[in-house]
Amino acid sequence: MKLITISGLDGSGKTTQLNLIEKKLRKNFQVRRFHMVAFSIANKILKKKKPKATKSDAQIKAGKWGIFLRKVAIVIDVFRFRFYYLIKTSENKTEYILVDRYFYDQIINIKYLDKKNNWKKEPFWQKIVENQLIVPSAKIYLKIAPTEILKRERDIEQGSEYLLKKSNLYEHFSKNWKLATIDGNQNKKEIQQNINELI
Repeated sequence: MKLITISGLDGSGKTTQLNLIEKKLRKNFQVRRFHMVAFSIANKILKKKKPKATKSDAQIKAGKWGIFLRKVAIVIDVFRFRFYYLIKTSENKTEYILVDRYFYDQIINIKYLDKKNNWKKEPFWQKIVENQLIVPSAKIYLKIAPTEILKRERDIEQGSEYLLKKSNLYEHFSKNWKLATIDGNQNKKEIQQNINELI
């Protein structure tokens, strides 16, 4: 079974490309789509505690307990996902799992929210996640300049400062994690062609 992940900024085109990959693969293979944010226990707990929180509030800022919860939850989630992956592998029915916002994106989100954290250092929770995550068959980073995202039709509530800081994090960690970088400034077909060469 192959695990395909696409990481990148909000509005970079991850969902669009995953839709195209899914459409192509479903012609010949059994495919399962997976969204890591929906899987996260932290997201479920925080939604229950803050039902009125807006989308941007949840992504741009978090209190120290919210950040702590995310750190604990991501460690739990990495083991939960290993178990999920093992079950799907043993069933021998699913041939591809396509993941939006994999653990790479979750780590970057926590690094962004934790303003006091020196993101160039690797804390204990991050080491556990990096050591325990299932390494994807294709781990893709869709790289695009924040200014280009802001020109698109989709409204990014978080704004340019958010995108710039997240972009810096992706630049640093995509190299550490050896993500396959694809230029997100190309048109959809060119991006799709580059991704097809990797999967």
